[in-house]
Amino acid sequence: MGEVETSGEAAPAPARTPGRDAAVLTQRFVALSFCRADILFEIDNAENIVFSAGTTPELLGKSATELSGTPFLDIIDERDQPMVSDMFAMAVRADARIDDLGVRLSLANGKTPEATLAGYRVPDFNNHLFLAVKVAPRKVAAPRRRGADRDDQSGVMNADAYKDVAADRIRAVNQAGGEAKMTMVKVNNLEQAQAGLTEDGQTQLLSAIGDVLNTQSLGGDSAGRIGEEHFSFVHSGDVDTAEVERQIEAAASQLAPEGVEITSNTETIDADPEGLTDDQIAKAITYSMKRFSEGKSGDGGSLSGQFQDLMKETMESVEAFRKICLTRDFDLHFMPICNLKTGKVHHVEALTRFRGSFGAQGSPYELITLAEEIGIISEFDLAVARKAVDIIQESVTGKRIPPIAVNVSGHSIANKEFVGELRELLKRATNLSRMLSLEITESAAITDFELVNGHIQQFRERGFHVALDDFGAGAASFDYLNSFDIDVVKFDGPVVQRAHRTEKGKAFLASMATLCSQTGIETIAEMVEDQELADFLDECGVLYGQGWHFGKPVPEIDSFRHMMT
Repeated sequence: MGEVETSGEAAPAPARTPGRDAAVLTQRFVALSFCRADILFEIDNAENIVFSAGTTPELLGKSATELSGTPFLDIIDERDQPMVSDMFAMAVRADARIDDLGVRLSLANGKTPEATLAGYRVPDFNNHLFLAVKVAPRKVAAPRRRGADRDDQSGVMNADAYKDVAADRIRAVNQAGGEAKMTMVKVNNLEQAQAGLTEDGQTQLLSAIGDVLNTQSLGGDSAGRIGEEHFSFVHSGDVDTAEVERQIEAAASQLAPEGVEITSNTETIDADPEGLTDDQIAKAITYSMKRFSEGKSGDGGSLSGQFQDLMKETMESVEAFRKICLTRDFDLHFMPICNLKTGKVHHVEALTRFRGSFGAQGSPYELITLAEEIGIISEFDLAVARKAVDIIQESVTGKRIPPIAVNVSGHSIANKEFVGELRELLKRATNLSRMLSLEITESAAITDFELVNGHIQQFRERGFHVALDDFGAGAASFDYLNSFDIDVVKFDGPVVQRAHRTEKGKAFLASMATLCSQTGIETIAEMVEDQELADFLDECGVLYGQGWHFGKPVPEIDSFRHMMT
C-alpha cells in the first residue's frame, strides 16, 4: 500500500477506554476546581493535610509532598487559627459545608493576604474535609481586621464592624452544620464605674470585660461593643451565658471603684439565618442590638423573628411617613445663615420637625435615613419644598422674611421624576428664585455625576442657587466641586471644628475657601458656636456662618427680621 494521504484535518482521537475516560474525567474535575481556587486540600479528621494541589510552592514555599501530613492550621495566620479550628470542629456532619470563610494565610514570604476557604466533608473519603483556598478574593467579610473598627478601650469591635462580622460568622456556622447564638450583654453601672476611674483605669476595666467576651466568642474574635454599657458576642450553643455573666462581674469587681457594684444581664438570640440573605441577617442583628440597647428587646427570640419584627415596623413607618408627605403634617423650623463680617442674616435653612409620635422621638434623622434607604425620600423633599413655597407666597403681602434654603437629598436630585415635579412646582410662583435655594445633602448617594449636574443646571438656568452640603467631609468633595457647576458650598461642621484646632487645618480651610472664591462659589461654614470661631472663619476667607452663635432653629421665620440686611 502507498503512503496515507493527509487532508489537513486533525488526527483522530485515540480509542476511548474505561480507564482513559476515568483519567480524563478526573483531570477535568481538577481543572474545573481551579477556576475557583488557587490551592485544593484534603484534610483528615486530625486537621492534617492528606492531599494538596495547586500553587503550593509559590505561595507556601513547599511542594505537595512536603505539605502532606502537616497541620493545615500551619498555613493560616495565627490570628485566624482559632476561628478556622472552631469551624472545623463544627463541620462534622457528612453534609457540613464551609462557604467563603474569610481568613488570612501565612505565606512563605511572610505576607498574610486575605483569602477564603470553601469546601465540605466527603463521606466516601473517611468524612475528610475537601477545601478550596482562594487568595485575595474580591469580597472577604473581615472588617474586624481594621484598627479603626475596634473599640479602643475594650478591644472588641465597634457596632458597625460587629454587625457585619457577626452576620458572616452566623452564616458560616450554619452552613457548617453547627449551632450559632448571639448574646447581648448589659453591664450595669459601667458608666458610673468609669466616672470614678482614671483614663488608664477605665481602659483596664473595659479591657477586662472585652477579654471575657472575646474568649467566649467564636474564634476568639466575634464580640462587639454596641453601646456605653452594652455588648454582644456570637458563640456556639454550648456556651454557658450565666457563667459569662459571673466572669464579667468577677473581673469588673476587682477594677471598679469602691462602692460601685457591677452586675450584668444577658439576652440570647437563636441565630437561625435560614431563608435570610446576608444583608437581611445584618439588618436583623442591627435591629436586635438597637432594641436591646434601648431596653425594648424582652425575651430574645430568633434572628428570623427579629427580622420579621423589623419588617413590620419598617412597613408601618413607611406607611406613616408617606401619609406625612401627603398631608404635610410636619413643621418647618428655620436656622439663620449670617454674614461673618456683619452678623446680618443672609438666608435661613428650613429644617423639619415631625409631630405626634415621630416628633416625640426627637431628631428626624432616623426617619429621613429610612426614607432614603427605602427610596421614598423624594416624596418628602417635594413636601418640604411645597411648604416652603407656601410660606414665601404668603409673605408677599405680609411681613418681610429672609430667603429660604430647602434640602434636596442626593437620591432625589438624581431622580428624573423628582426633578420634573420640582420644576413644575417652582414654575407656579413668579420671582421665586430670589427667595428660594436648593441645598443638596447626602451627596455620597450620587453616582452619575453627569446626570446630576444636568439636573442642577435646569434649576440654575432659572435663577435658583444650588448649594452642596457637608463639603470637605469625604474624599470625593473635590470630585463634586470639579463635576458640579454650583453656587455655594457648605463646609462640614466637624471639618470646621478640626480646622480651628490646628494651624495646618487653618491653611487647609483657607485654601479651600480661596479655591471656591476663585471659581465664583460662595462659602458657608457650619457649627459656628462662638465669636472666636466666626472671626477665625472670616480670616480664612469664608463668607457666611451657621451655628448656635447666630441662632438656633425656631418655628417663626420672621424672628430674624431685625438681623436682616
